[in-house]
Amino acid sequence: MTEHYVPHFSHKDWIDHQHRVQAGGEDGLNSRFHQLEAEFAGLAENQINPIIDELGVSTRHLTLVPVLNRYTEDGSERPPWQQAVDMVEKPELADQAHGFMNVTLPDGVAVKYLLMTGSNLSGTGTLRVSFKSREINNREDTETLLTAEKLGTPAPPQGGEVKISNRTHRYYLTVQAEGVERGEAITIFCIQITYA
Repeated sequence: MTEHYVPHFSHKDWIDHQHRVQAGGEDGLNSRFHQLEAEFAGLAENQINPIIDELGVSTRHLTLVPVLNRYTEDGSERPPWQQAVDMVEKPELADQAHGFMNVTLPDGVAVKYLLMTGSNLSGTGTLRVSFKSREINNREDTETLLTAEKLGTPAPPQGGEVKISNRTHRYYLTVQAEGVERGEAITIFCIQITYA
């Protein structure tokens, strides 16, 4: 948030026939104009420019219908989600569900929030959507950038600003439900990424 403006320059009046106004010196015209110049530079840098920067960046939303792929981890297949037309559901007799999907965002944008919507009737299980990255030429070193664990609550980045670099990294989502009682229903309607 931008701080309130506090003036630093204060003009001290010159009095006719008492002060001799001159260009140089501590109280001369040059000194006062340099003080004014510094005041305007500070005003621009600390007050005006941050507001202009914020106004120039529009917030956008990428809203995704979850189309989740099954995957293998540590040599064993993770139980998949049941795919519907525009949502995924945990299979009724399963106690967990796992899936991933590719995500493509514009290069250079900053990711602000990760949001998931759906329905969770489980009293015991955990539901987690994570936005992850990995270098384009590496199969190790996955980095989790954002994680949402509550339906309808936007989750910010965990470790500071997240900038998208498509030249060096690939991005994807993992969606997991674990520790769920069999028969308890979990449905994911959409996953939304907010970026600027």
